[in-house]
Amino acid sequence: MTPQIDTLQKSAETIDDILAWPPETLPRVAALLAAKRYWVTDLFRTLRLEYEAALDGADEPDSREAVEALMQDLPSARYVQWLHRYNQDQTWRLCEGVVADRLSAIEAALEPCDGDLGSLSTADDIRYPAYYLFDYHRQRGGIWRDAAGAAVYLLGARIVHIGRNSDFELHDQFADSIDVADPARILDIGCGFGKTTFSLKRRWPSASVEGIDLSAPCLALGRRMATERGLEIDWRQGDMELLPHEGASIDLATITMVLHEMPADAIATSFAEAARVLKPGGTLVTLENRWLGDPFRDTLLRWYSQLIDEPYSMPYRDLDIPKLAREAGFETGETRAWYMKGTSPETEADKRKWFTPWAMTVARKAA
Repeated sequence: MTPQIDTLQKSAETIDDILAWPPETLPRVAALLAAKRYWVTDLFRTLRLEYEAALDGADEPDSREAVEALMQDLPSARYVQWLHRYNQDQTWRLCEGVVADRLSAIEAALEPCDGDLGSLSTADDIRYPAYYLFDYHRQRGGIWRDAAGAAVYLLGARIVHIGRNSDFELHDQFADSIDVADPARILDIGCGFGKTTFSLKRRWPSASVEGIDLSAPCLALGRRMATERGLEIDWRQGDMELLPHEGASIDLATITMVLHEMPADAIATSFAEAARVLKPGGTLVTLENRWLGDPFRDTLLRWYSQLIDEPYSMPYRDLDIPKLAREAGFETGETRAWYMKGTSPETEADKRKWFTPWAMTVARKAA
């Protein structure tokens, strides 16, 4: 089924209206989506069959290096790699063009105004960690410099979640799967423009929900989107390695799709900070990708991260996250496979199909 794509309205007032797809971009959006579908279906299967033929009934090699060497010589390997990077770069070029054409309206929409819900607190003396100042995912200029970067980031997400009415369903599913009873105060760490933060407030509407992030433009975008959705959320600029919160003040903390962009020492420090600010018995929940344990698909996951410039993603998957959580001060830590709607262990087990593997880590502070 082809997803509905909303077009830009001449009387755009909300940020969702402003960042809807202009009609002239729809063919390019459709082409990018078609290329993504082709990569994860026909092209993936072609490469898999070439791999099986190259094995010729023999066992798979024991090491990652040997598997990758075998795959690199397969006829379709170069095309798999080229198409993924090309599609990534073309996605950003499209989003940059849309934002450039609407930049004045975007900047105006992000200005504080009467009727804003929640609070927005930025820091004049913010210091960005060295690892943060990198063009992750090949987005030029990052998400922290200005409103344009934040808006491009949002539009890039909407190449997957098409349409201005999309509310990032994966994050809703994640929030719904958190097993915590009625937290009074929730902190979404590394919140970006609020994909998970919105979901947490929807799940627990009576809770005090705050998102914290290094990017002031993303926080302004998140506040505007939250206000338009009727969600009262507080937004604060800050570093997850030095949280500006009192100790033992938070019931539930979340970190989604951030840790794979951090070195191990920064993750350890951030876990220690999360443990410090959580109340006794409080819970930290994270969501990230993991290895599948299938040498062929795990090699593709490595290529995926390398091609879109995620330098810490592969080392992250090799970390013992529950151990890091316990060393940071949590009493317990457990990582388990997490399945978004429409997927299951059975769909993951089919080695001839592409699968995006998620992992949820739950760490609890001693009561």
